[in-house]
Amino acid sequence: MEIGLEEFAKAIPGWYEKYKLSKYWHGYCELLDNLPAKAARYGHLDLEDLYAIAVWGGSQHGIKQRLKSHNTDWEVRAKTAEAIRYFEQPKWAIGAVLDLEHWGLTYASKTLLFMNPKSYVALDRWIRTGLEHVLPTIRDADRASTIRGYLAFLDICRELQANIQKIGPGPQGEWRLGDIQQAVFQFAQSGGVITGRKSVP
Repeated sequence: MEIGLEEFAKAIPGWYEKYKLSKYWHGYCELLDNLPAKAARYGHLDLEDLYAIAVWGGSQHGIKQRLKSHNTDWEVRAKTAEAIRYFEQPKWAIGAVLDLEHWGLTYASKTLLFMNPKSYVALDRWIRTGLEHVLPTIRDADRASTIRGYLAFLDICRELQANIQKIGPGPQGEWRLGDIQQAVFQFAQSGGVITGRKSVP
């Protein structure tokens, strides 16, 4: 299924409803119920919180164990606190979490999502595949490329947010960027491809 960005904005509510039926939904809600409030109250997350994110995300390729082996709880607190201080500057916020060893773009971006779902999104391999026509090339070994790709996806989600007409699932009926990203994820995981600003005839 191929669709343009403008048309996908209209389809977001439906794809979000499909995401609610996925195996990820309950864990997503549990993390959203706890981690944003903790980040706001204490100004950081702990190593155990990142474990929870890794488990929800499937802990692919032993990411949870590698995180534990290469980072201390103090380092996790320091880097998540730094990211929170830079919430108004996404380039620096994602950069702070990318400083954690063996965490990578997928999980660094999930960390930002669960600290601030209003303003941040997760960018994983499914979304990168589904949006390969509209995202810049991301080379995981290249920090600048990684950050540039993440910022581009943030911009895409903001553009989608500006074009949604229906009431959203947020506390005030808004569409948070994190909500939009979950709809994008569900679409991409289902084999969908966003081709550009307009649909391919």
